[in-house]
Amino acid sequence: MTAWFANEAVPLALLRERAFNQRWAQQAEGVIPLTAADPDFPVCPAVQDALIRYVQEGVLGYAPPEGLPAFRETVAQWMRSTRRIDCEARHVFATDSAASALGIVARASLQPGDEVLIPDPVDFLFEHAVRQAGAVAVRVPLSRATTAEAFVAAMAERTGPRTRMLWLCNPHNPLGLVPAREWLEPVASWAVEHGLKILSDEIWSDIVYAPARHTSVASLSADIAPHVVTVHGFSKNFALAGLRVGFLVCTDAPWFQKMFDASDARSTVYGVSVLSQVAATAAIRAGGPWLTAFIAHLQAQRDHVMQRLARWPGVTAVEPQGTYVVLPNIGALGLEAEAVCQRLLDQAGVALVPGSSAWFGPGAQGHLRICFATSRRILDEAFDRMEPVMKALGQAASSTPPRP
Repeated sequence: MTAWFANEAVPLALLRERAFNQRWAQQAEGVIPLTAADPDFPVCPAVQDALIRYVQEGVLGYAPPEGLPAFRETVAQWMRSTRRIDCEARHVFATDSAASALGIVARASLQPGDEVLIPDPVDFLFEHAVRQAGAVAVRVPLSRATTAEAFVAAMAERTGPRTRMLWLCNPHNPLGLVPAREWLEPVASWAVEHGLKILSDEIWSDIVYAPARHTSVASLSADIAPHVVTVHGFSKNFALAGLRVGFLVCTDAPWFQKMFDASDARSTVYGVSVLSQVAATAAIRAGGPWLTAFIAHLQAQRDHVMQRLARWPGVTAVEPQGTYVVLPNIGALGLEAEAVCQRLLDQAGVALVPGSSAWFGPGAQGHLRICFATSRRILDEAFDRMEPVMKALGQAASSTPPRP
């Protein structure tokens, strides 16, 4: 099983042809991208086999607008058994990716001028989806050191008459934070007590490293669950980004209906590919051994990344509890993250994502984001290239006299 994630398993020729979104197909020759959070490995054999069988049978008709029955039932059972969310197939709606689900929730739940509390930093799609609905994203500072009490106090300071929702990223991208139940309970309870609906983006919830444990917000209590919509997908766990398949789970029937109506799926204008749902169903049913091996590989990669980052003078990093990205702090270098990324691209041939407001909000400024969902050989080559550049930047920063 370890061969699935061996150095030789990365299909570089195919990645250079097919891996877009700032990855191999969009980089200059010789550049190593540790950019978009998308694995470099082929999808698990169980998914490949299921797709082949389905296509060979030759029937590719429409799916029901809410999703294939097998997909919805499989997802519901998966959520019950692994997330302890008390849901049934009728509470599951197949979406064109988790990102698309964010937009559906926003359109169904918000009016122009409404406000949504979101963490800062967080993936840019949170603010994007809120803005597309005509609403306003209000950022609440979050770090690994933020207690539940501090986060609640910060929410209270930012809550006004138009505040309608709280959006959480659990596990958190880009901080790698996996909030404990003891943190989530007071945060979610405060939101519900103040009449806020909660969106919990749990697309990273399969990528968690022991001893951290993921807790779904909808599993906290029977009182909280009806006020939560859980968003999930298959791009981070099973590398199915190109199939554009995700889902949302909501046990409140009227709210579920609003989201279904907002998608326009009933008219067939919107809908998830049948093949995508077949692939996702196979991943849940038969992809467990592959996913377990993937997480073990990623945990080893994470530990190795932390060792390599420790060699960069003036740079600090907090070990991620989940996800396969790390967010080193380069503030001591005295340079903007965009400038450091450009230096690494020009001098080392490695592409990274800067911790800029455009990507993650003001809270990520002074950081770089590094994705390590690749082979050890590629990861080491990237760090071997970056290390001399980062050491030179660190030495220059240490020798520069402080400003008066």
